[in-house]
Amino acid sequence: MNAPIKDARPPGGFRRIAGPVARVLIQAVFLLAGLATTVLGFTWFVEGYDVVGAYRHAPVCGTAAATPGTDCLLHETGKVTARFVHRGEEDSYELTVARETAPERDHSVGKAFYDAAQVGVDVDLSVFRGRVVELSYRGHRAEDMITPWLTAFKVALLAGLGSALTAQGAAWWRSGLQALPFGIAVFVVFSAFFVALLLMSAQWPLAVTLGVPALGWLVLTAGSAAGAMGED
Repeated sequence: MNAPIKDARPPGGFRRIAGPVARVLIQAVFLLAGLATTVLGFTWFVEGYDVVGAYRHAPVCGTAAATPGTDCLLHETGKVTARFVHRGEEDSYELTVARETAPERDHSVGKAFYDAAQVGVDVDLSVFRGRVVELSYRGHRAEDMITPWLTAFKVALLAGLGSALTAQGAAWWRSGLQALPFGIAVFVVFSAFFVALLLMSAQWPLAVTLGVPALGWLVLTAGSAAGAMGED
């Protein structure tokens, strides 16, 4: 009688192969998810940057460049109706300006502008999408740009999540799931919020505006991954 033929493969061979393959797949999923999340965050960051500075590149209303359907910069005159000084470690100055087509509104200005513009004088206004974005009077200028609070918050959340997922993917092969990248992600969210707010409002050249946060994200993510692997 013939003896049964035994499987010549070593016992547990499939499990030995499946384990590393699963680790590679999990690592790839974390890395791809982290990078995709980060790219989305930077996309929103650039969009916020463009929205804040859009008026600087907009054509003046009534000119040939201001084609129908294009946002344009409208020039109006407003009247100063009140002046305020807010005392503190560093004094701040505000003018209340009334427009013909909209309710009066407070605008922050510098000290020289404040001293020159007394109550009752007319100041030149630049209006974009229905909002005053710049005031000028006798050589003095003051920008009143949008403060992108919500966009900065959303960008910061995506930067933190992207950092955590990417660091987790980079460290997974050696360490498995660790709490450290997610702990550092909290710091990334906190710092990214203020950095995004500053850079979108500062309107520096786009290369600088993108380069600074990208470098910071890489450093923090790499440090987070190294820390996670060091926990092994």
